Amino acid sequence: MVKHTATHILNFALRWTLGDAVEQRGSHVTSDRLRFDFSVKGALSVQQLQEIERTIQDIVQKDEHVHVQELPLTLARGIQGLRTMDEVYPDPVRVVSVGVPVSDLVNSTGLLPTSVELCCGTHLLRTGEIKDFVIVAEKQLVKGISRIVAVTGEEAREAREAGLALAQDVESLSVRLASVIPSLSTAHRLSKEVGQLTDAVDSTAIPQWQRRELQAKLKALQRTTNTAVRKLETKEATRKVQTLLEKHVSETLVVDTVDADSISVVMKTVNQYSERSPGAFVMLLSHQPCGKVLCACQVPKGCTTLSAGDWALAVCTQIGGNAGGSPTVAKGTGSTVDLKETLELAQRFAQSRTRH
Repeated sequence: MVKHTATHILNFALRWTLGDAVEQRGSHVTSDRLRFDFSVKGALSVQQLQEIERTIQDIVQKDEHVHVQELPLTLARGIQGLRTMDEVYPDPVRVVSVGVPVSDLVNSTGLLPTSVELCCGTHLLRTGEIKDFVIVAEKQLVKGISRIVAVTGEEAREAREAGLALAQDVESLSVRLASVIPSLSTAHRLSKEVGQLTDAVDSTAIPQWQRRELQAKLKALQRTTNTAVRKLETKEATRKVQTLLEKHVSETLVVDTVDADSISVVMKTVNQYSERSPGAFVMLLSHQPCGKVLCACQVPKGCTTLSAGDWALAVCTQIGGNAGGSPTVAKGTGSTVDLKETLELAQRFAQSRTRH
């Protein structure tokens, strides 16, 4: 009964907020939630979702009486603002009105702001029994048709509390990101937190208007962390390149290891080395604590004797991995306990292709 009466009030609130063009296209109620399909031009805005919820909350908090009366079908159809479905109704028919007696609706010559429908189902006696109402999902099914999923009572209270907790988590993360990010590891950790919070906001039952707001904030935070990661990776790569250049002065074939936590840093290091030493053939390997090997390489542009893709593939397949890329730049992964043989293989492969 709770969800059924709440569905009637939702139908009214949608029309009250969005206009008379809104038409019901289907509904379904279960013990824990209600679903309502309706015609609408596009996805609802945050402001529209909030207004719909406020309209329903006002009706619930007023604890209005739910009036039910049988009327001849012809007389019932003459009620202003009556909501009907495309189906055959009995004659006489039950009219369900919220807050306004059915007799007043029959005698009124104008439209009264209330929910009034033809319905044979069971309903609450008063709207206060709904206790609370929260829209937890809204999406377009097809062009022109949207679906709302909502909860009431205790489930609605829990949704509000979950939304508040997630909003606090997002605000806390936003404050931390506003300060200077001291290291690449910190930037990666914060980026991971943004992703985890995004998953939580996407999957948790919270008010849909709040979900939209938090999703927008998290997208902005993700852009911030991505920018920080890129800048810090570039700085780290620059430091590593300087060390490698000092180690491999004037060498045209450079095969070496580099300490890096991600393939992105290895790639940036290779790219920067090639920019600083345009004629060099460069392959860098990074051995991770778990035994995984990160590999990146680059050859001079226009080189026809050695393909970067072939070079990376030859090395990575030797250590049980794979690689891919272009003739100029490539990357891959593999796994090994000892890098010595892998480095020797990389050296020999490049020498066999570049030896004139």
